Order: sequence, then C-alpha cells, then structure tokens
Amino acid sequence: MKTFINAIIAGIAISMGGVIYLTLENHIAGSFLFSIGLFTIYTFGFNLYTGKVCYIVNEKPSYLLTILIVYLGNFIGTAGSGIVFRYTKLAKLIDHTRELVNMKLSDTLFSTFIMAVMCGIMMCIAVIGYQIIKDGIGRYLALVMPVMIFILSGYEHSIADMFYFTMGNAWNAKAILYILVISAGNLVGGSLIPLAKKHLSEEAALLH
Repeated sequence: MKTFINAIIAGIAISMGGVIYLTLENHIAGSFLFSIGLFTIYTFGFNLYTGKVCYIVNEKPSYLLTILIVYLGNFIGTAGSGIVFRYTKLAKLIDHTRELVNMKLSDTLFSTFIMAVMCGIMMCIAVIGYQIIKDGIGRYLALVMPVMIFILSGYEHSIADMFYFTMGNAWNAKAILYILVISAGNLVGGSLIPLAKKHLSEEAALLH
C-alpha cells in the first residue's frame, strides 16, 4: 500500500511539473522548472515508473509486480490531477494542452517508441546519477539536466503524457495505444544502461 500511495504522489508531482511547462512560453525555462517533479520525487522518496524500470535488470521477477503497482499509482496521480485542474483556473491551459497532445498523436508509432526509448535513457541517467553522485549540487544537476534534454528534444515520457492526455481530455483508443507504446519504450530505454553495465561486469568477471 505504501508503494501505491507513494506512486500516486509521484504522479501528482509530475503533474505539477506539467502545469509549469504548459504555462510558460519559454521552453527552456519550462523544461528547467518541469524538473520540480523529479526533484520532489527523489527528495521525498516517492515512486515513479520511469525511475523504477532502471532497476529491473538487477531485480527478481517479482519486481515486475512493483513496477505494475507504481505504474497504476502514477496513472491515478496524473489522471486525477488532470481532471481536477480542468475545473480550476488552469482550464485556460486546456486548448494549449490539446495542441500538444494532437502533435504527439500525429507521430508514427515507430517514432513514438524511439522517442520513448530515448526518454528512458535520459531518465536512467538522471536516476542513477542522483544515486551515485554524492556531491549535493552534482546530484541535483543529474536530475535536472536529463529532464531538460528529454523535454527540449521531444522525447516521450509516459507518466507526463498521462497528465497531458487527461488535461486535454484526449483519451480514446488511439491515446491508450500510444501510452502503452511510450511506456514500453521508457522501459526499454531505462533498462539499456543497467543491462550494458551488467553484461560488461559479468564479462570482466569471466576474464579474471
């Protein structure tokens, strides 16, 4: 239950970042301030799907259940935020959100998947970097820079997109398909660096 609740709060945190990004016309400033979501999640120990998948390579199969619980919790957090925000003064952002969502849904599934893989890699750099860097400034730079890069590059983050799709009232069969493809891409991308490190360490062990 704790894992689920922490995942819901993480979804709300990502929604906070999403609102900031939608509000600002300057994309650089918006991408920088969007990172408040990740800052909140890793400062307080909440659970984010795109962070948790980075550890899947080194965990037992039962860890997949944790991933599913976190994913569902993140969805409730983002979708709940999106629904509530539509009935506040943030409703002024709905048209802009729909434009963003329509652009995402006009992309091909292949391109969407690759964009999601790249986002997964950026998230892995952020999460693992925050974990292994001990310097205070350095570890928070590790969180902020990859987030800015994935947003400015147009990479796809499944949990953030859940918020955008809800805020823009854009859920339909196509949107669900795209979210599933993005989620799969995030998982693949988030696993690549840990998988490579594991393979290299096993190879090095065999040589000694």
